[in-house]
This record gives sequence, structure tokens and C-alpha cells, in this order.
Amino acid sequence: MENEEVQKTMAEDRSNDIKQSSSDRNKVLGEFNRLLEEFLAKSNTVQDLEHLGSQSGEMIALNNEVTADGNIILRKPLQKYTHIQLGQGIIAENTPIAGYMAQTTEIKVKNQSKEVQRTKVFFSLISQLEGPEKEEFMEKIIDFACNIQNEDLRSEILSQLISIMEGPRKIYYIQKVLYATSDIQDEDKRALVLSSLAPHLRGRGKEELIEHIFDFSSKIQSEDAKFQILYSLIPHVYGSKNEVIMDKALELVTGITSQYKRVESYSLLLPYLNEQKKEEIIGQALELACNLKDKDMRPQALSLMIPYLDEPKQKKIIEKALNLARGIQSEYLREQALSSLTPYLDEPGE
Repeated sequence: MENEEVQKTMAEDRSNDIKQSSSDRNKVLGEFNRLLEEFLAKSNTVQDLEHLGSQSGEMIALNNEVTADGNIILRKPLQKYTHIQLGQGIIAENTPIAGYMAQTTEIKVKNQSKEVQRTKVFFSLISQLEGPEKEEFMEKIIDFACNIQNEDLRSEILSQLISIMEGPRKIYYIQKVLYATSDIQDEDKRALVLSSLAPHLRGRGKEELIEHIFDFSSKIQSEDAKFQILYSLIPHVYGSKNEVIMDKALELVTGITSQYKRVESYSLLLPYLNEQKKEEIIGQALELACNLKDKDMRPQALSLMIPYLDEPKQKKIIEKALNLARGIQSEYLREQALSSLTPYLDEPGE
């Protein structure tokens, strides 16, 4: 009975923590939205906003039902509008901002707070502005977002901010965001921010941006964050002949102290290296894999190198990895190790 009371109390405490966390999140998001709202209200570039209604190809298709992330459904705009109250402020009628907000007032939201939806609307507006006022304001809201303690909210806001970064200070902004992202403990939340980099890693100027990100990433302390950044950037160097990028990527990998992570990182880079560098890195990776402190991880580390070896070396490494795997005491880890080698075996159970 006493144990049941303890469990009940613990459950109530967890429930209170969740409620407190949700309350704090909404409070911070509300404060962030007030910053966005005030900027839009004071913006001197309202002429840009006047085109929002006509540039349907560059904005949310408000005349059609649209699903974003499976959560938001925007329907036909309302025809009449006087004013809309947002937070503590009221946007006056007959202004470009008011007109746009009128178009977004018929919104159905599932599993999202009103503050989250307001943030999306404000970002949509800000993304279409230009000029020095926007540059100055971007730095202000980036600083605000980077200092949000709630990691879930910080990752959501930073991912949205990256999507609207542009102009001569874009690289500087991205570096600030990556630094703030490296402190996020949850890998999925970090990945959310890093995945938002993708649109910036296409087309003209992408290689310069990738170089800068690699330069900056070597200064990041978190090894998991370094690996995720590498993992996010490498697919975008396909077809590149820029050896400077590869040198910077290799420099980032040498700063990873986890031996297994380093082998894993080398396996990501090998397809993009020239033949001479590839042979050198394969040799380093194999040496690391054979000498991992965690002996149970050696077979899996070796399996990462097998696709890049010639046939005689492949057979030798497969045999070595199999012997190591069979000697693992833990049944679970032994099965994991053998599973990593299965694609390279002629017959199952060899």
C-alpha cells in the first residue's frame, strides 16, 4: 500500500513537471512572438508586404487547403476584416500586415498551440522582407533563440530561423545557430536543426558555406554534434572536386576522440576522397578498428571498412571480424556483430 502511494506521488510529480514545462514553453514562445510582432509593426519595408497577397507562388497557398507537417490546415481567406489582436498588441486595419493576418485567421490546428501557429505566420512574413532593418532584427531574434533553455523549443525555433537566413551575414548567423545547437543533448532535436541547413547547401556558394561550417565545427566540444554536422554536410559534397572541403572534413574527424565514431566518420568520407587519400584513411581506420578499447565493437567497426577494400583484403578482414564476433561473450552483442557482417558473407551462418 505504501509503495502504491509512493508511485502515485511520483506520477503526480511527473505530471506537474510536464505542466510546468509546457507553461514555461508557452511563456517563452509568447515573449518571442511579441518580438516578431513588434518588428513587423514598426517595419519601414511595408511595401514588400503589400505584395504578399499577389505573390501566391512564393507564399502559403491560402486559397487552397494545405497541410503542413500534418498539423495545420489553411482554408479560404475571410473576405471581411477589421483588426486582429495578437498577444498584447493590436494591428490596425487597412495595413499590409493586417491584410495578411486576415487571410490566415481561419486556421485549424491539431496538437499545436496558438503561439506555435503565430510563430509560423510571423516567420512567413519576415522571410519576405529585405533591408538593413531585417539584418539587425535577425541578429536580435537569433540571440534570443540561442538562449532558450527548453531544448525542444530551442530546436524548433532555430530550425525555422535557419530556413529564412540570407544576406551577407548568413554564414555568421548559421555559425551562431550551430553553436547553440551543439549544446542540445537530444540527437533528434539536434538533427531537426541540422536538417534545416539543406536548402542552403544547394547551388551557387554551397561549397564556401560548407567550408565555413567545417571550420567552425572543429571548435565545437560535443563529439555527437560534430558527427551529426559531418553526417548532414557530406551528402552535399557529391560531385565536388574541392579538396579543401575534404581536408577540413578530415580535420574535423581527427578532433573526435571516440575511436568508433572516428571510424564511422571515415567511412562517410571515403567515397569522396581521391585514391591516394583513400588508401591512407583506410589504413588509419583499420588500425583504429582493430584496437578499439571496447573489444566487442571491433567487428562492427571493421565491417564499416569492408566495402572500400579490394577482394583479397576484404576476405582477410571478414575472416578477422568473424573470429572476433564469435568470441563475444554477450549473446546480444555477438548477434549484433554477426549481423553487421552478414551482407558480406557468401552463405548465411558462414
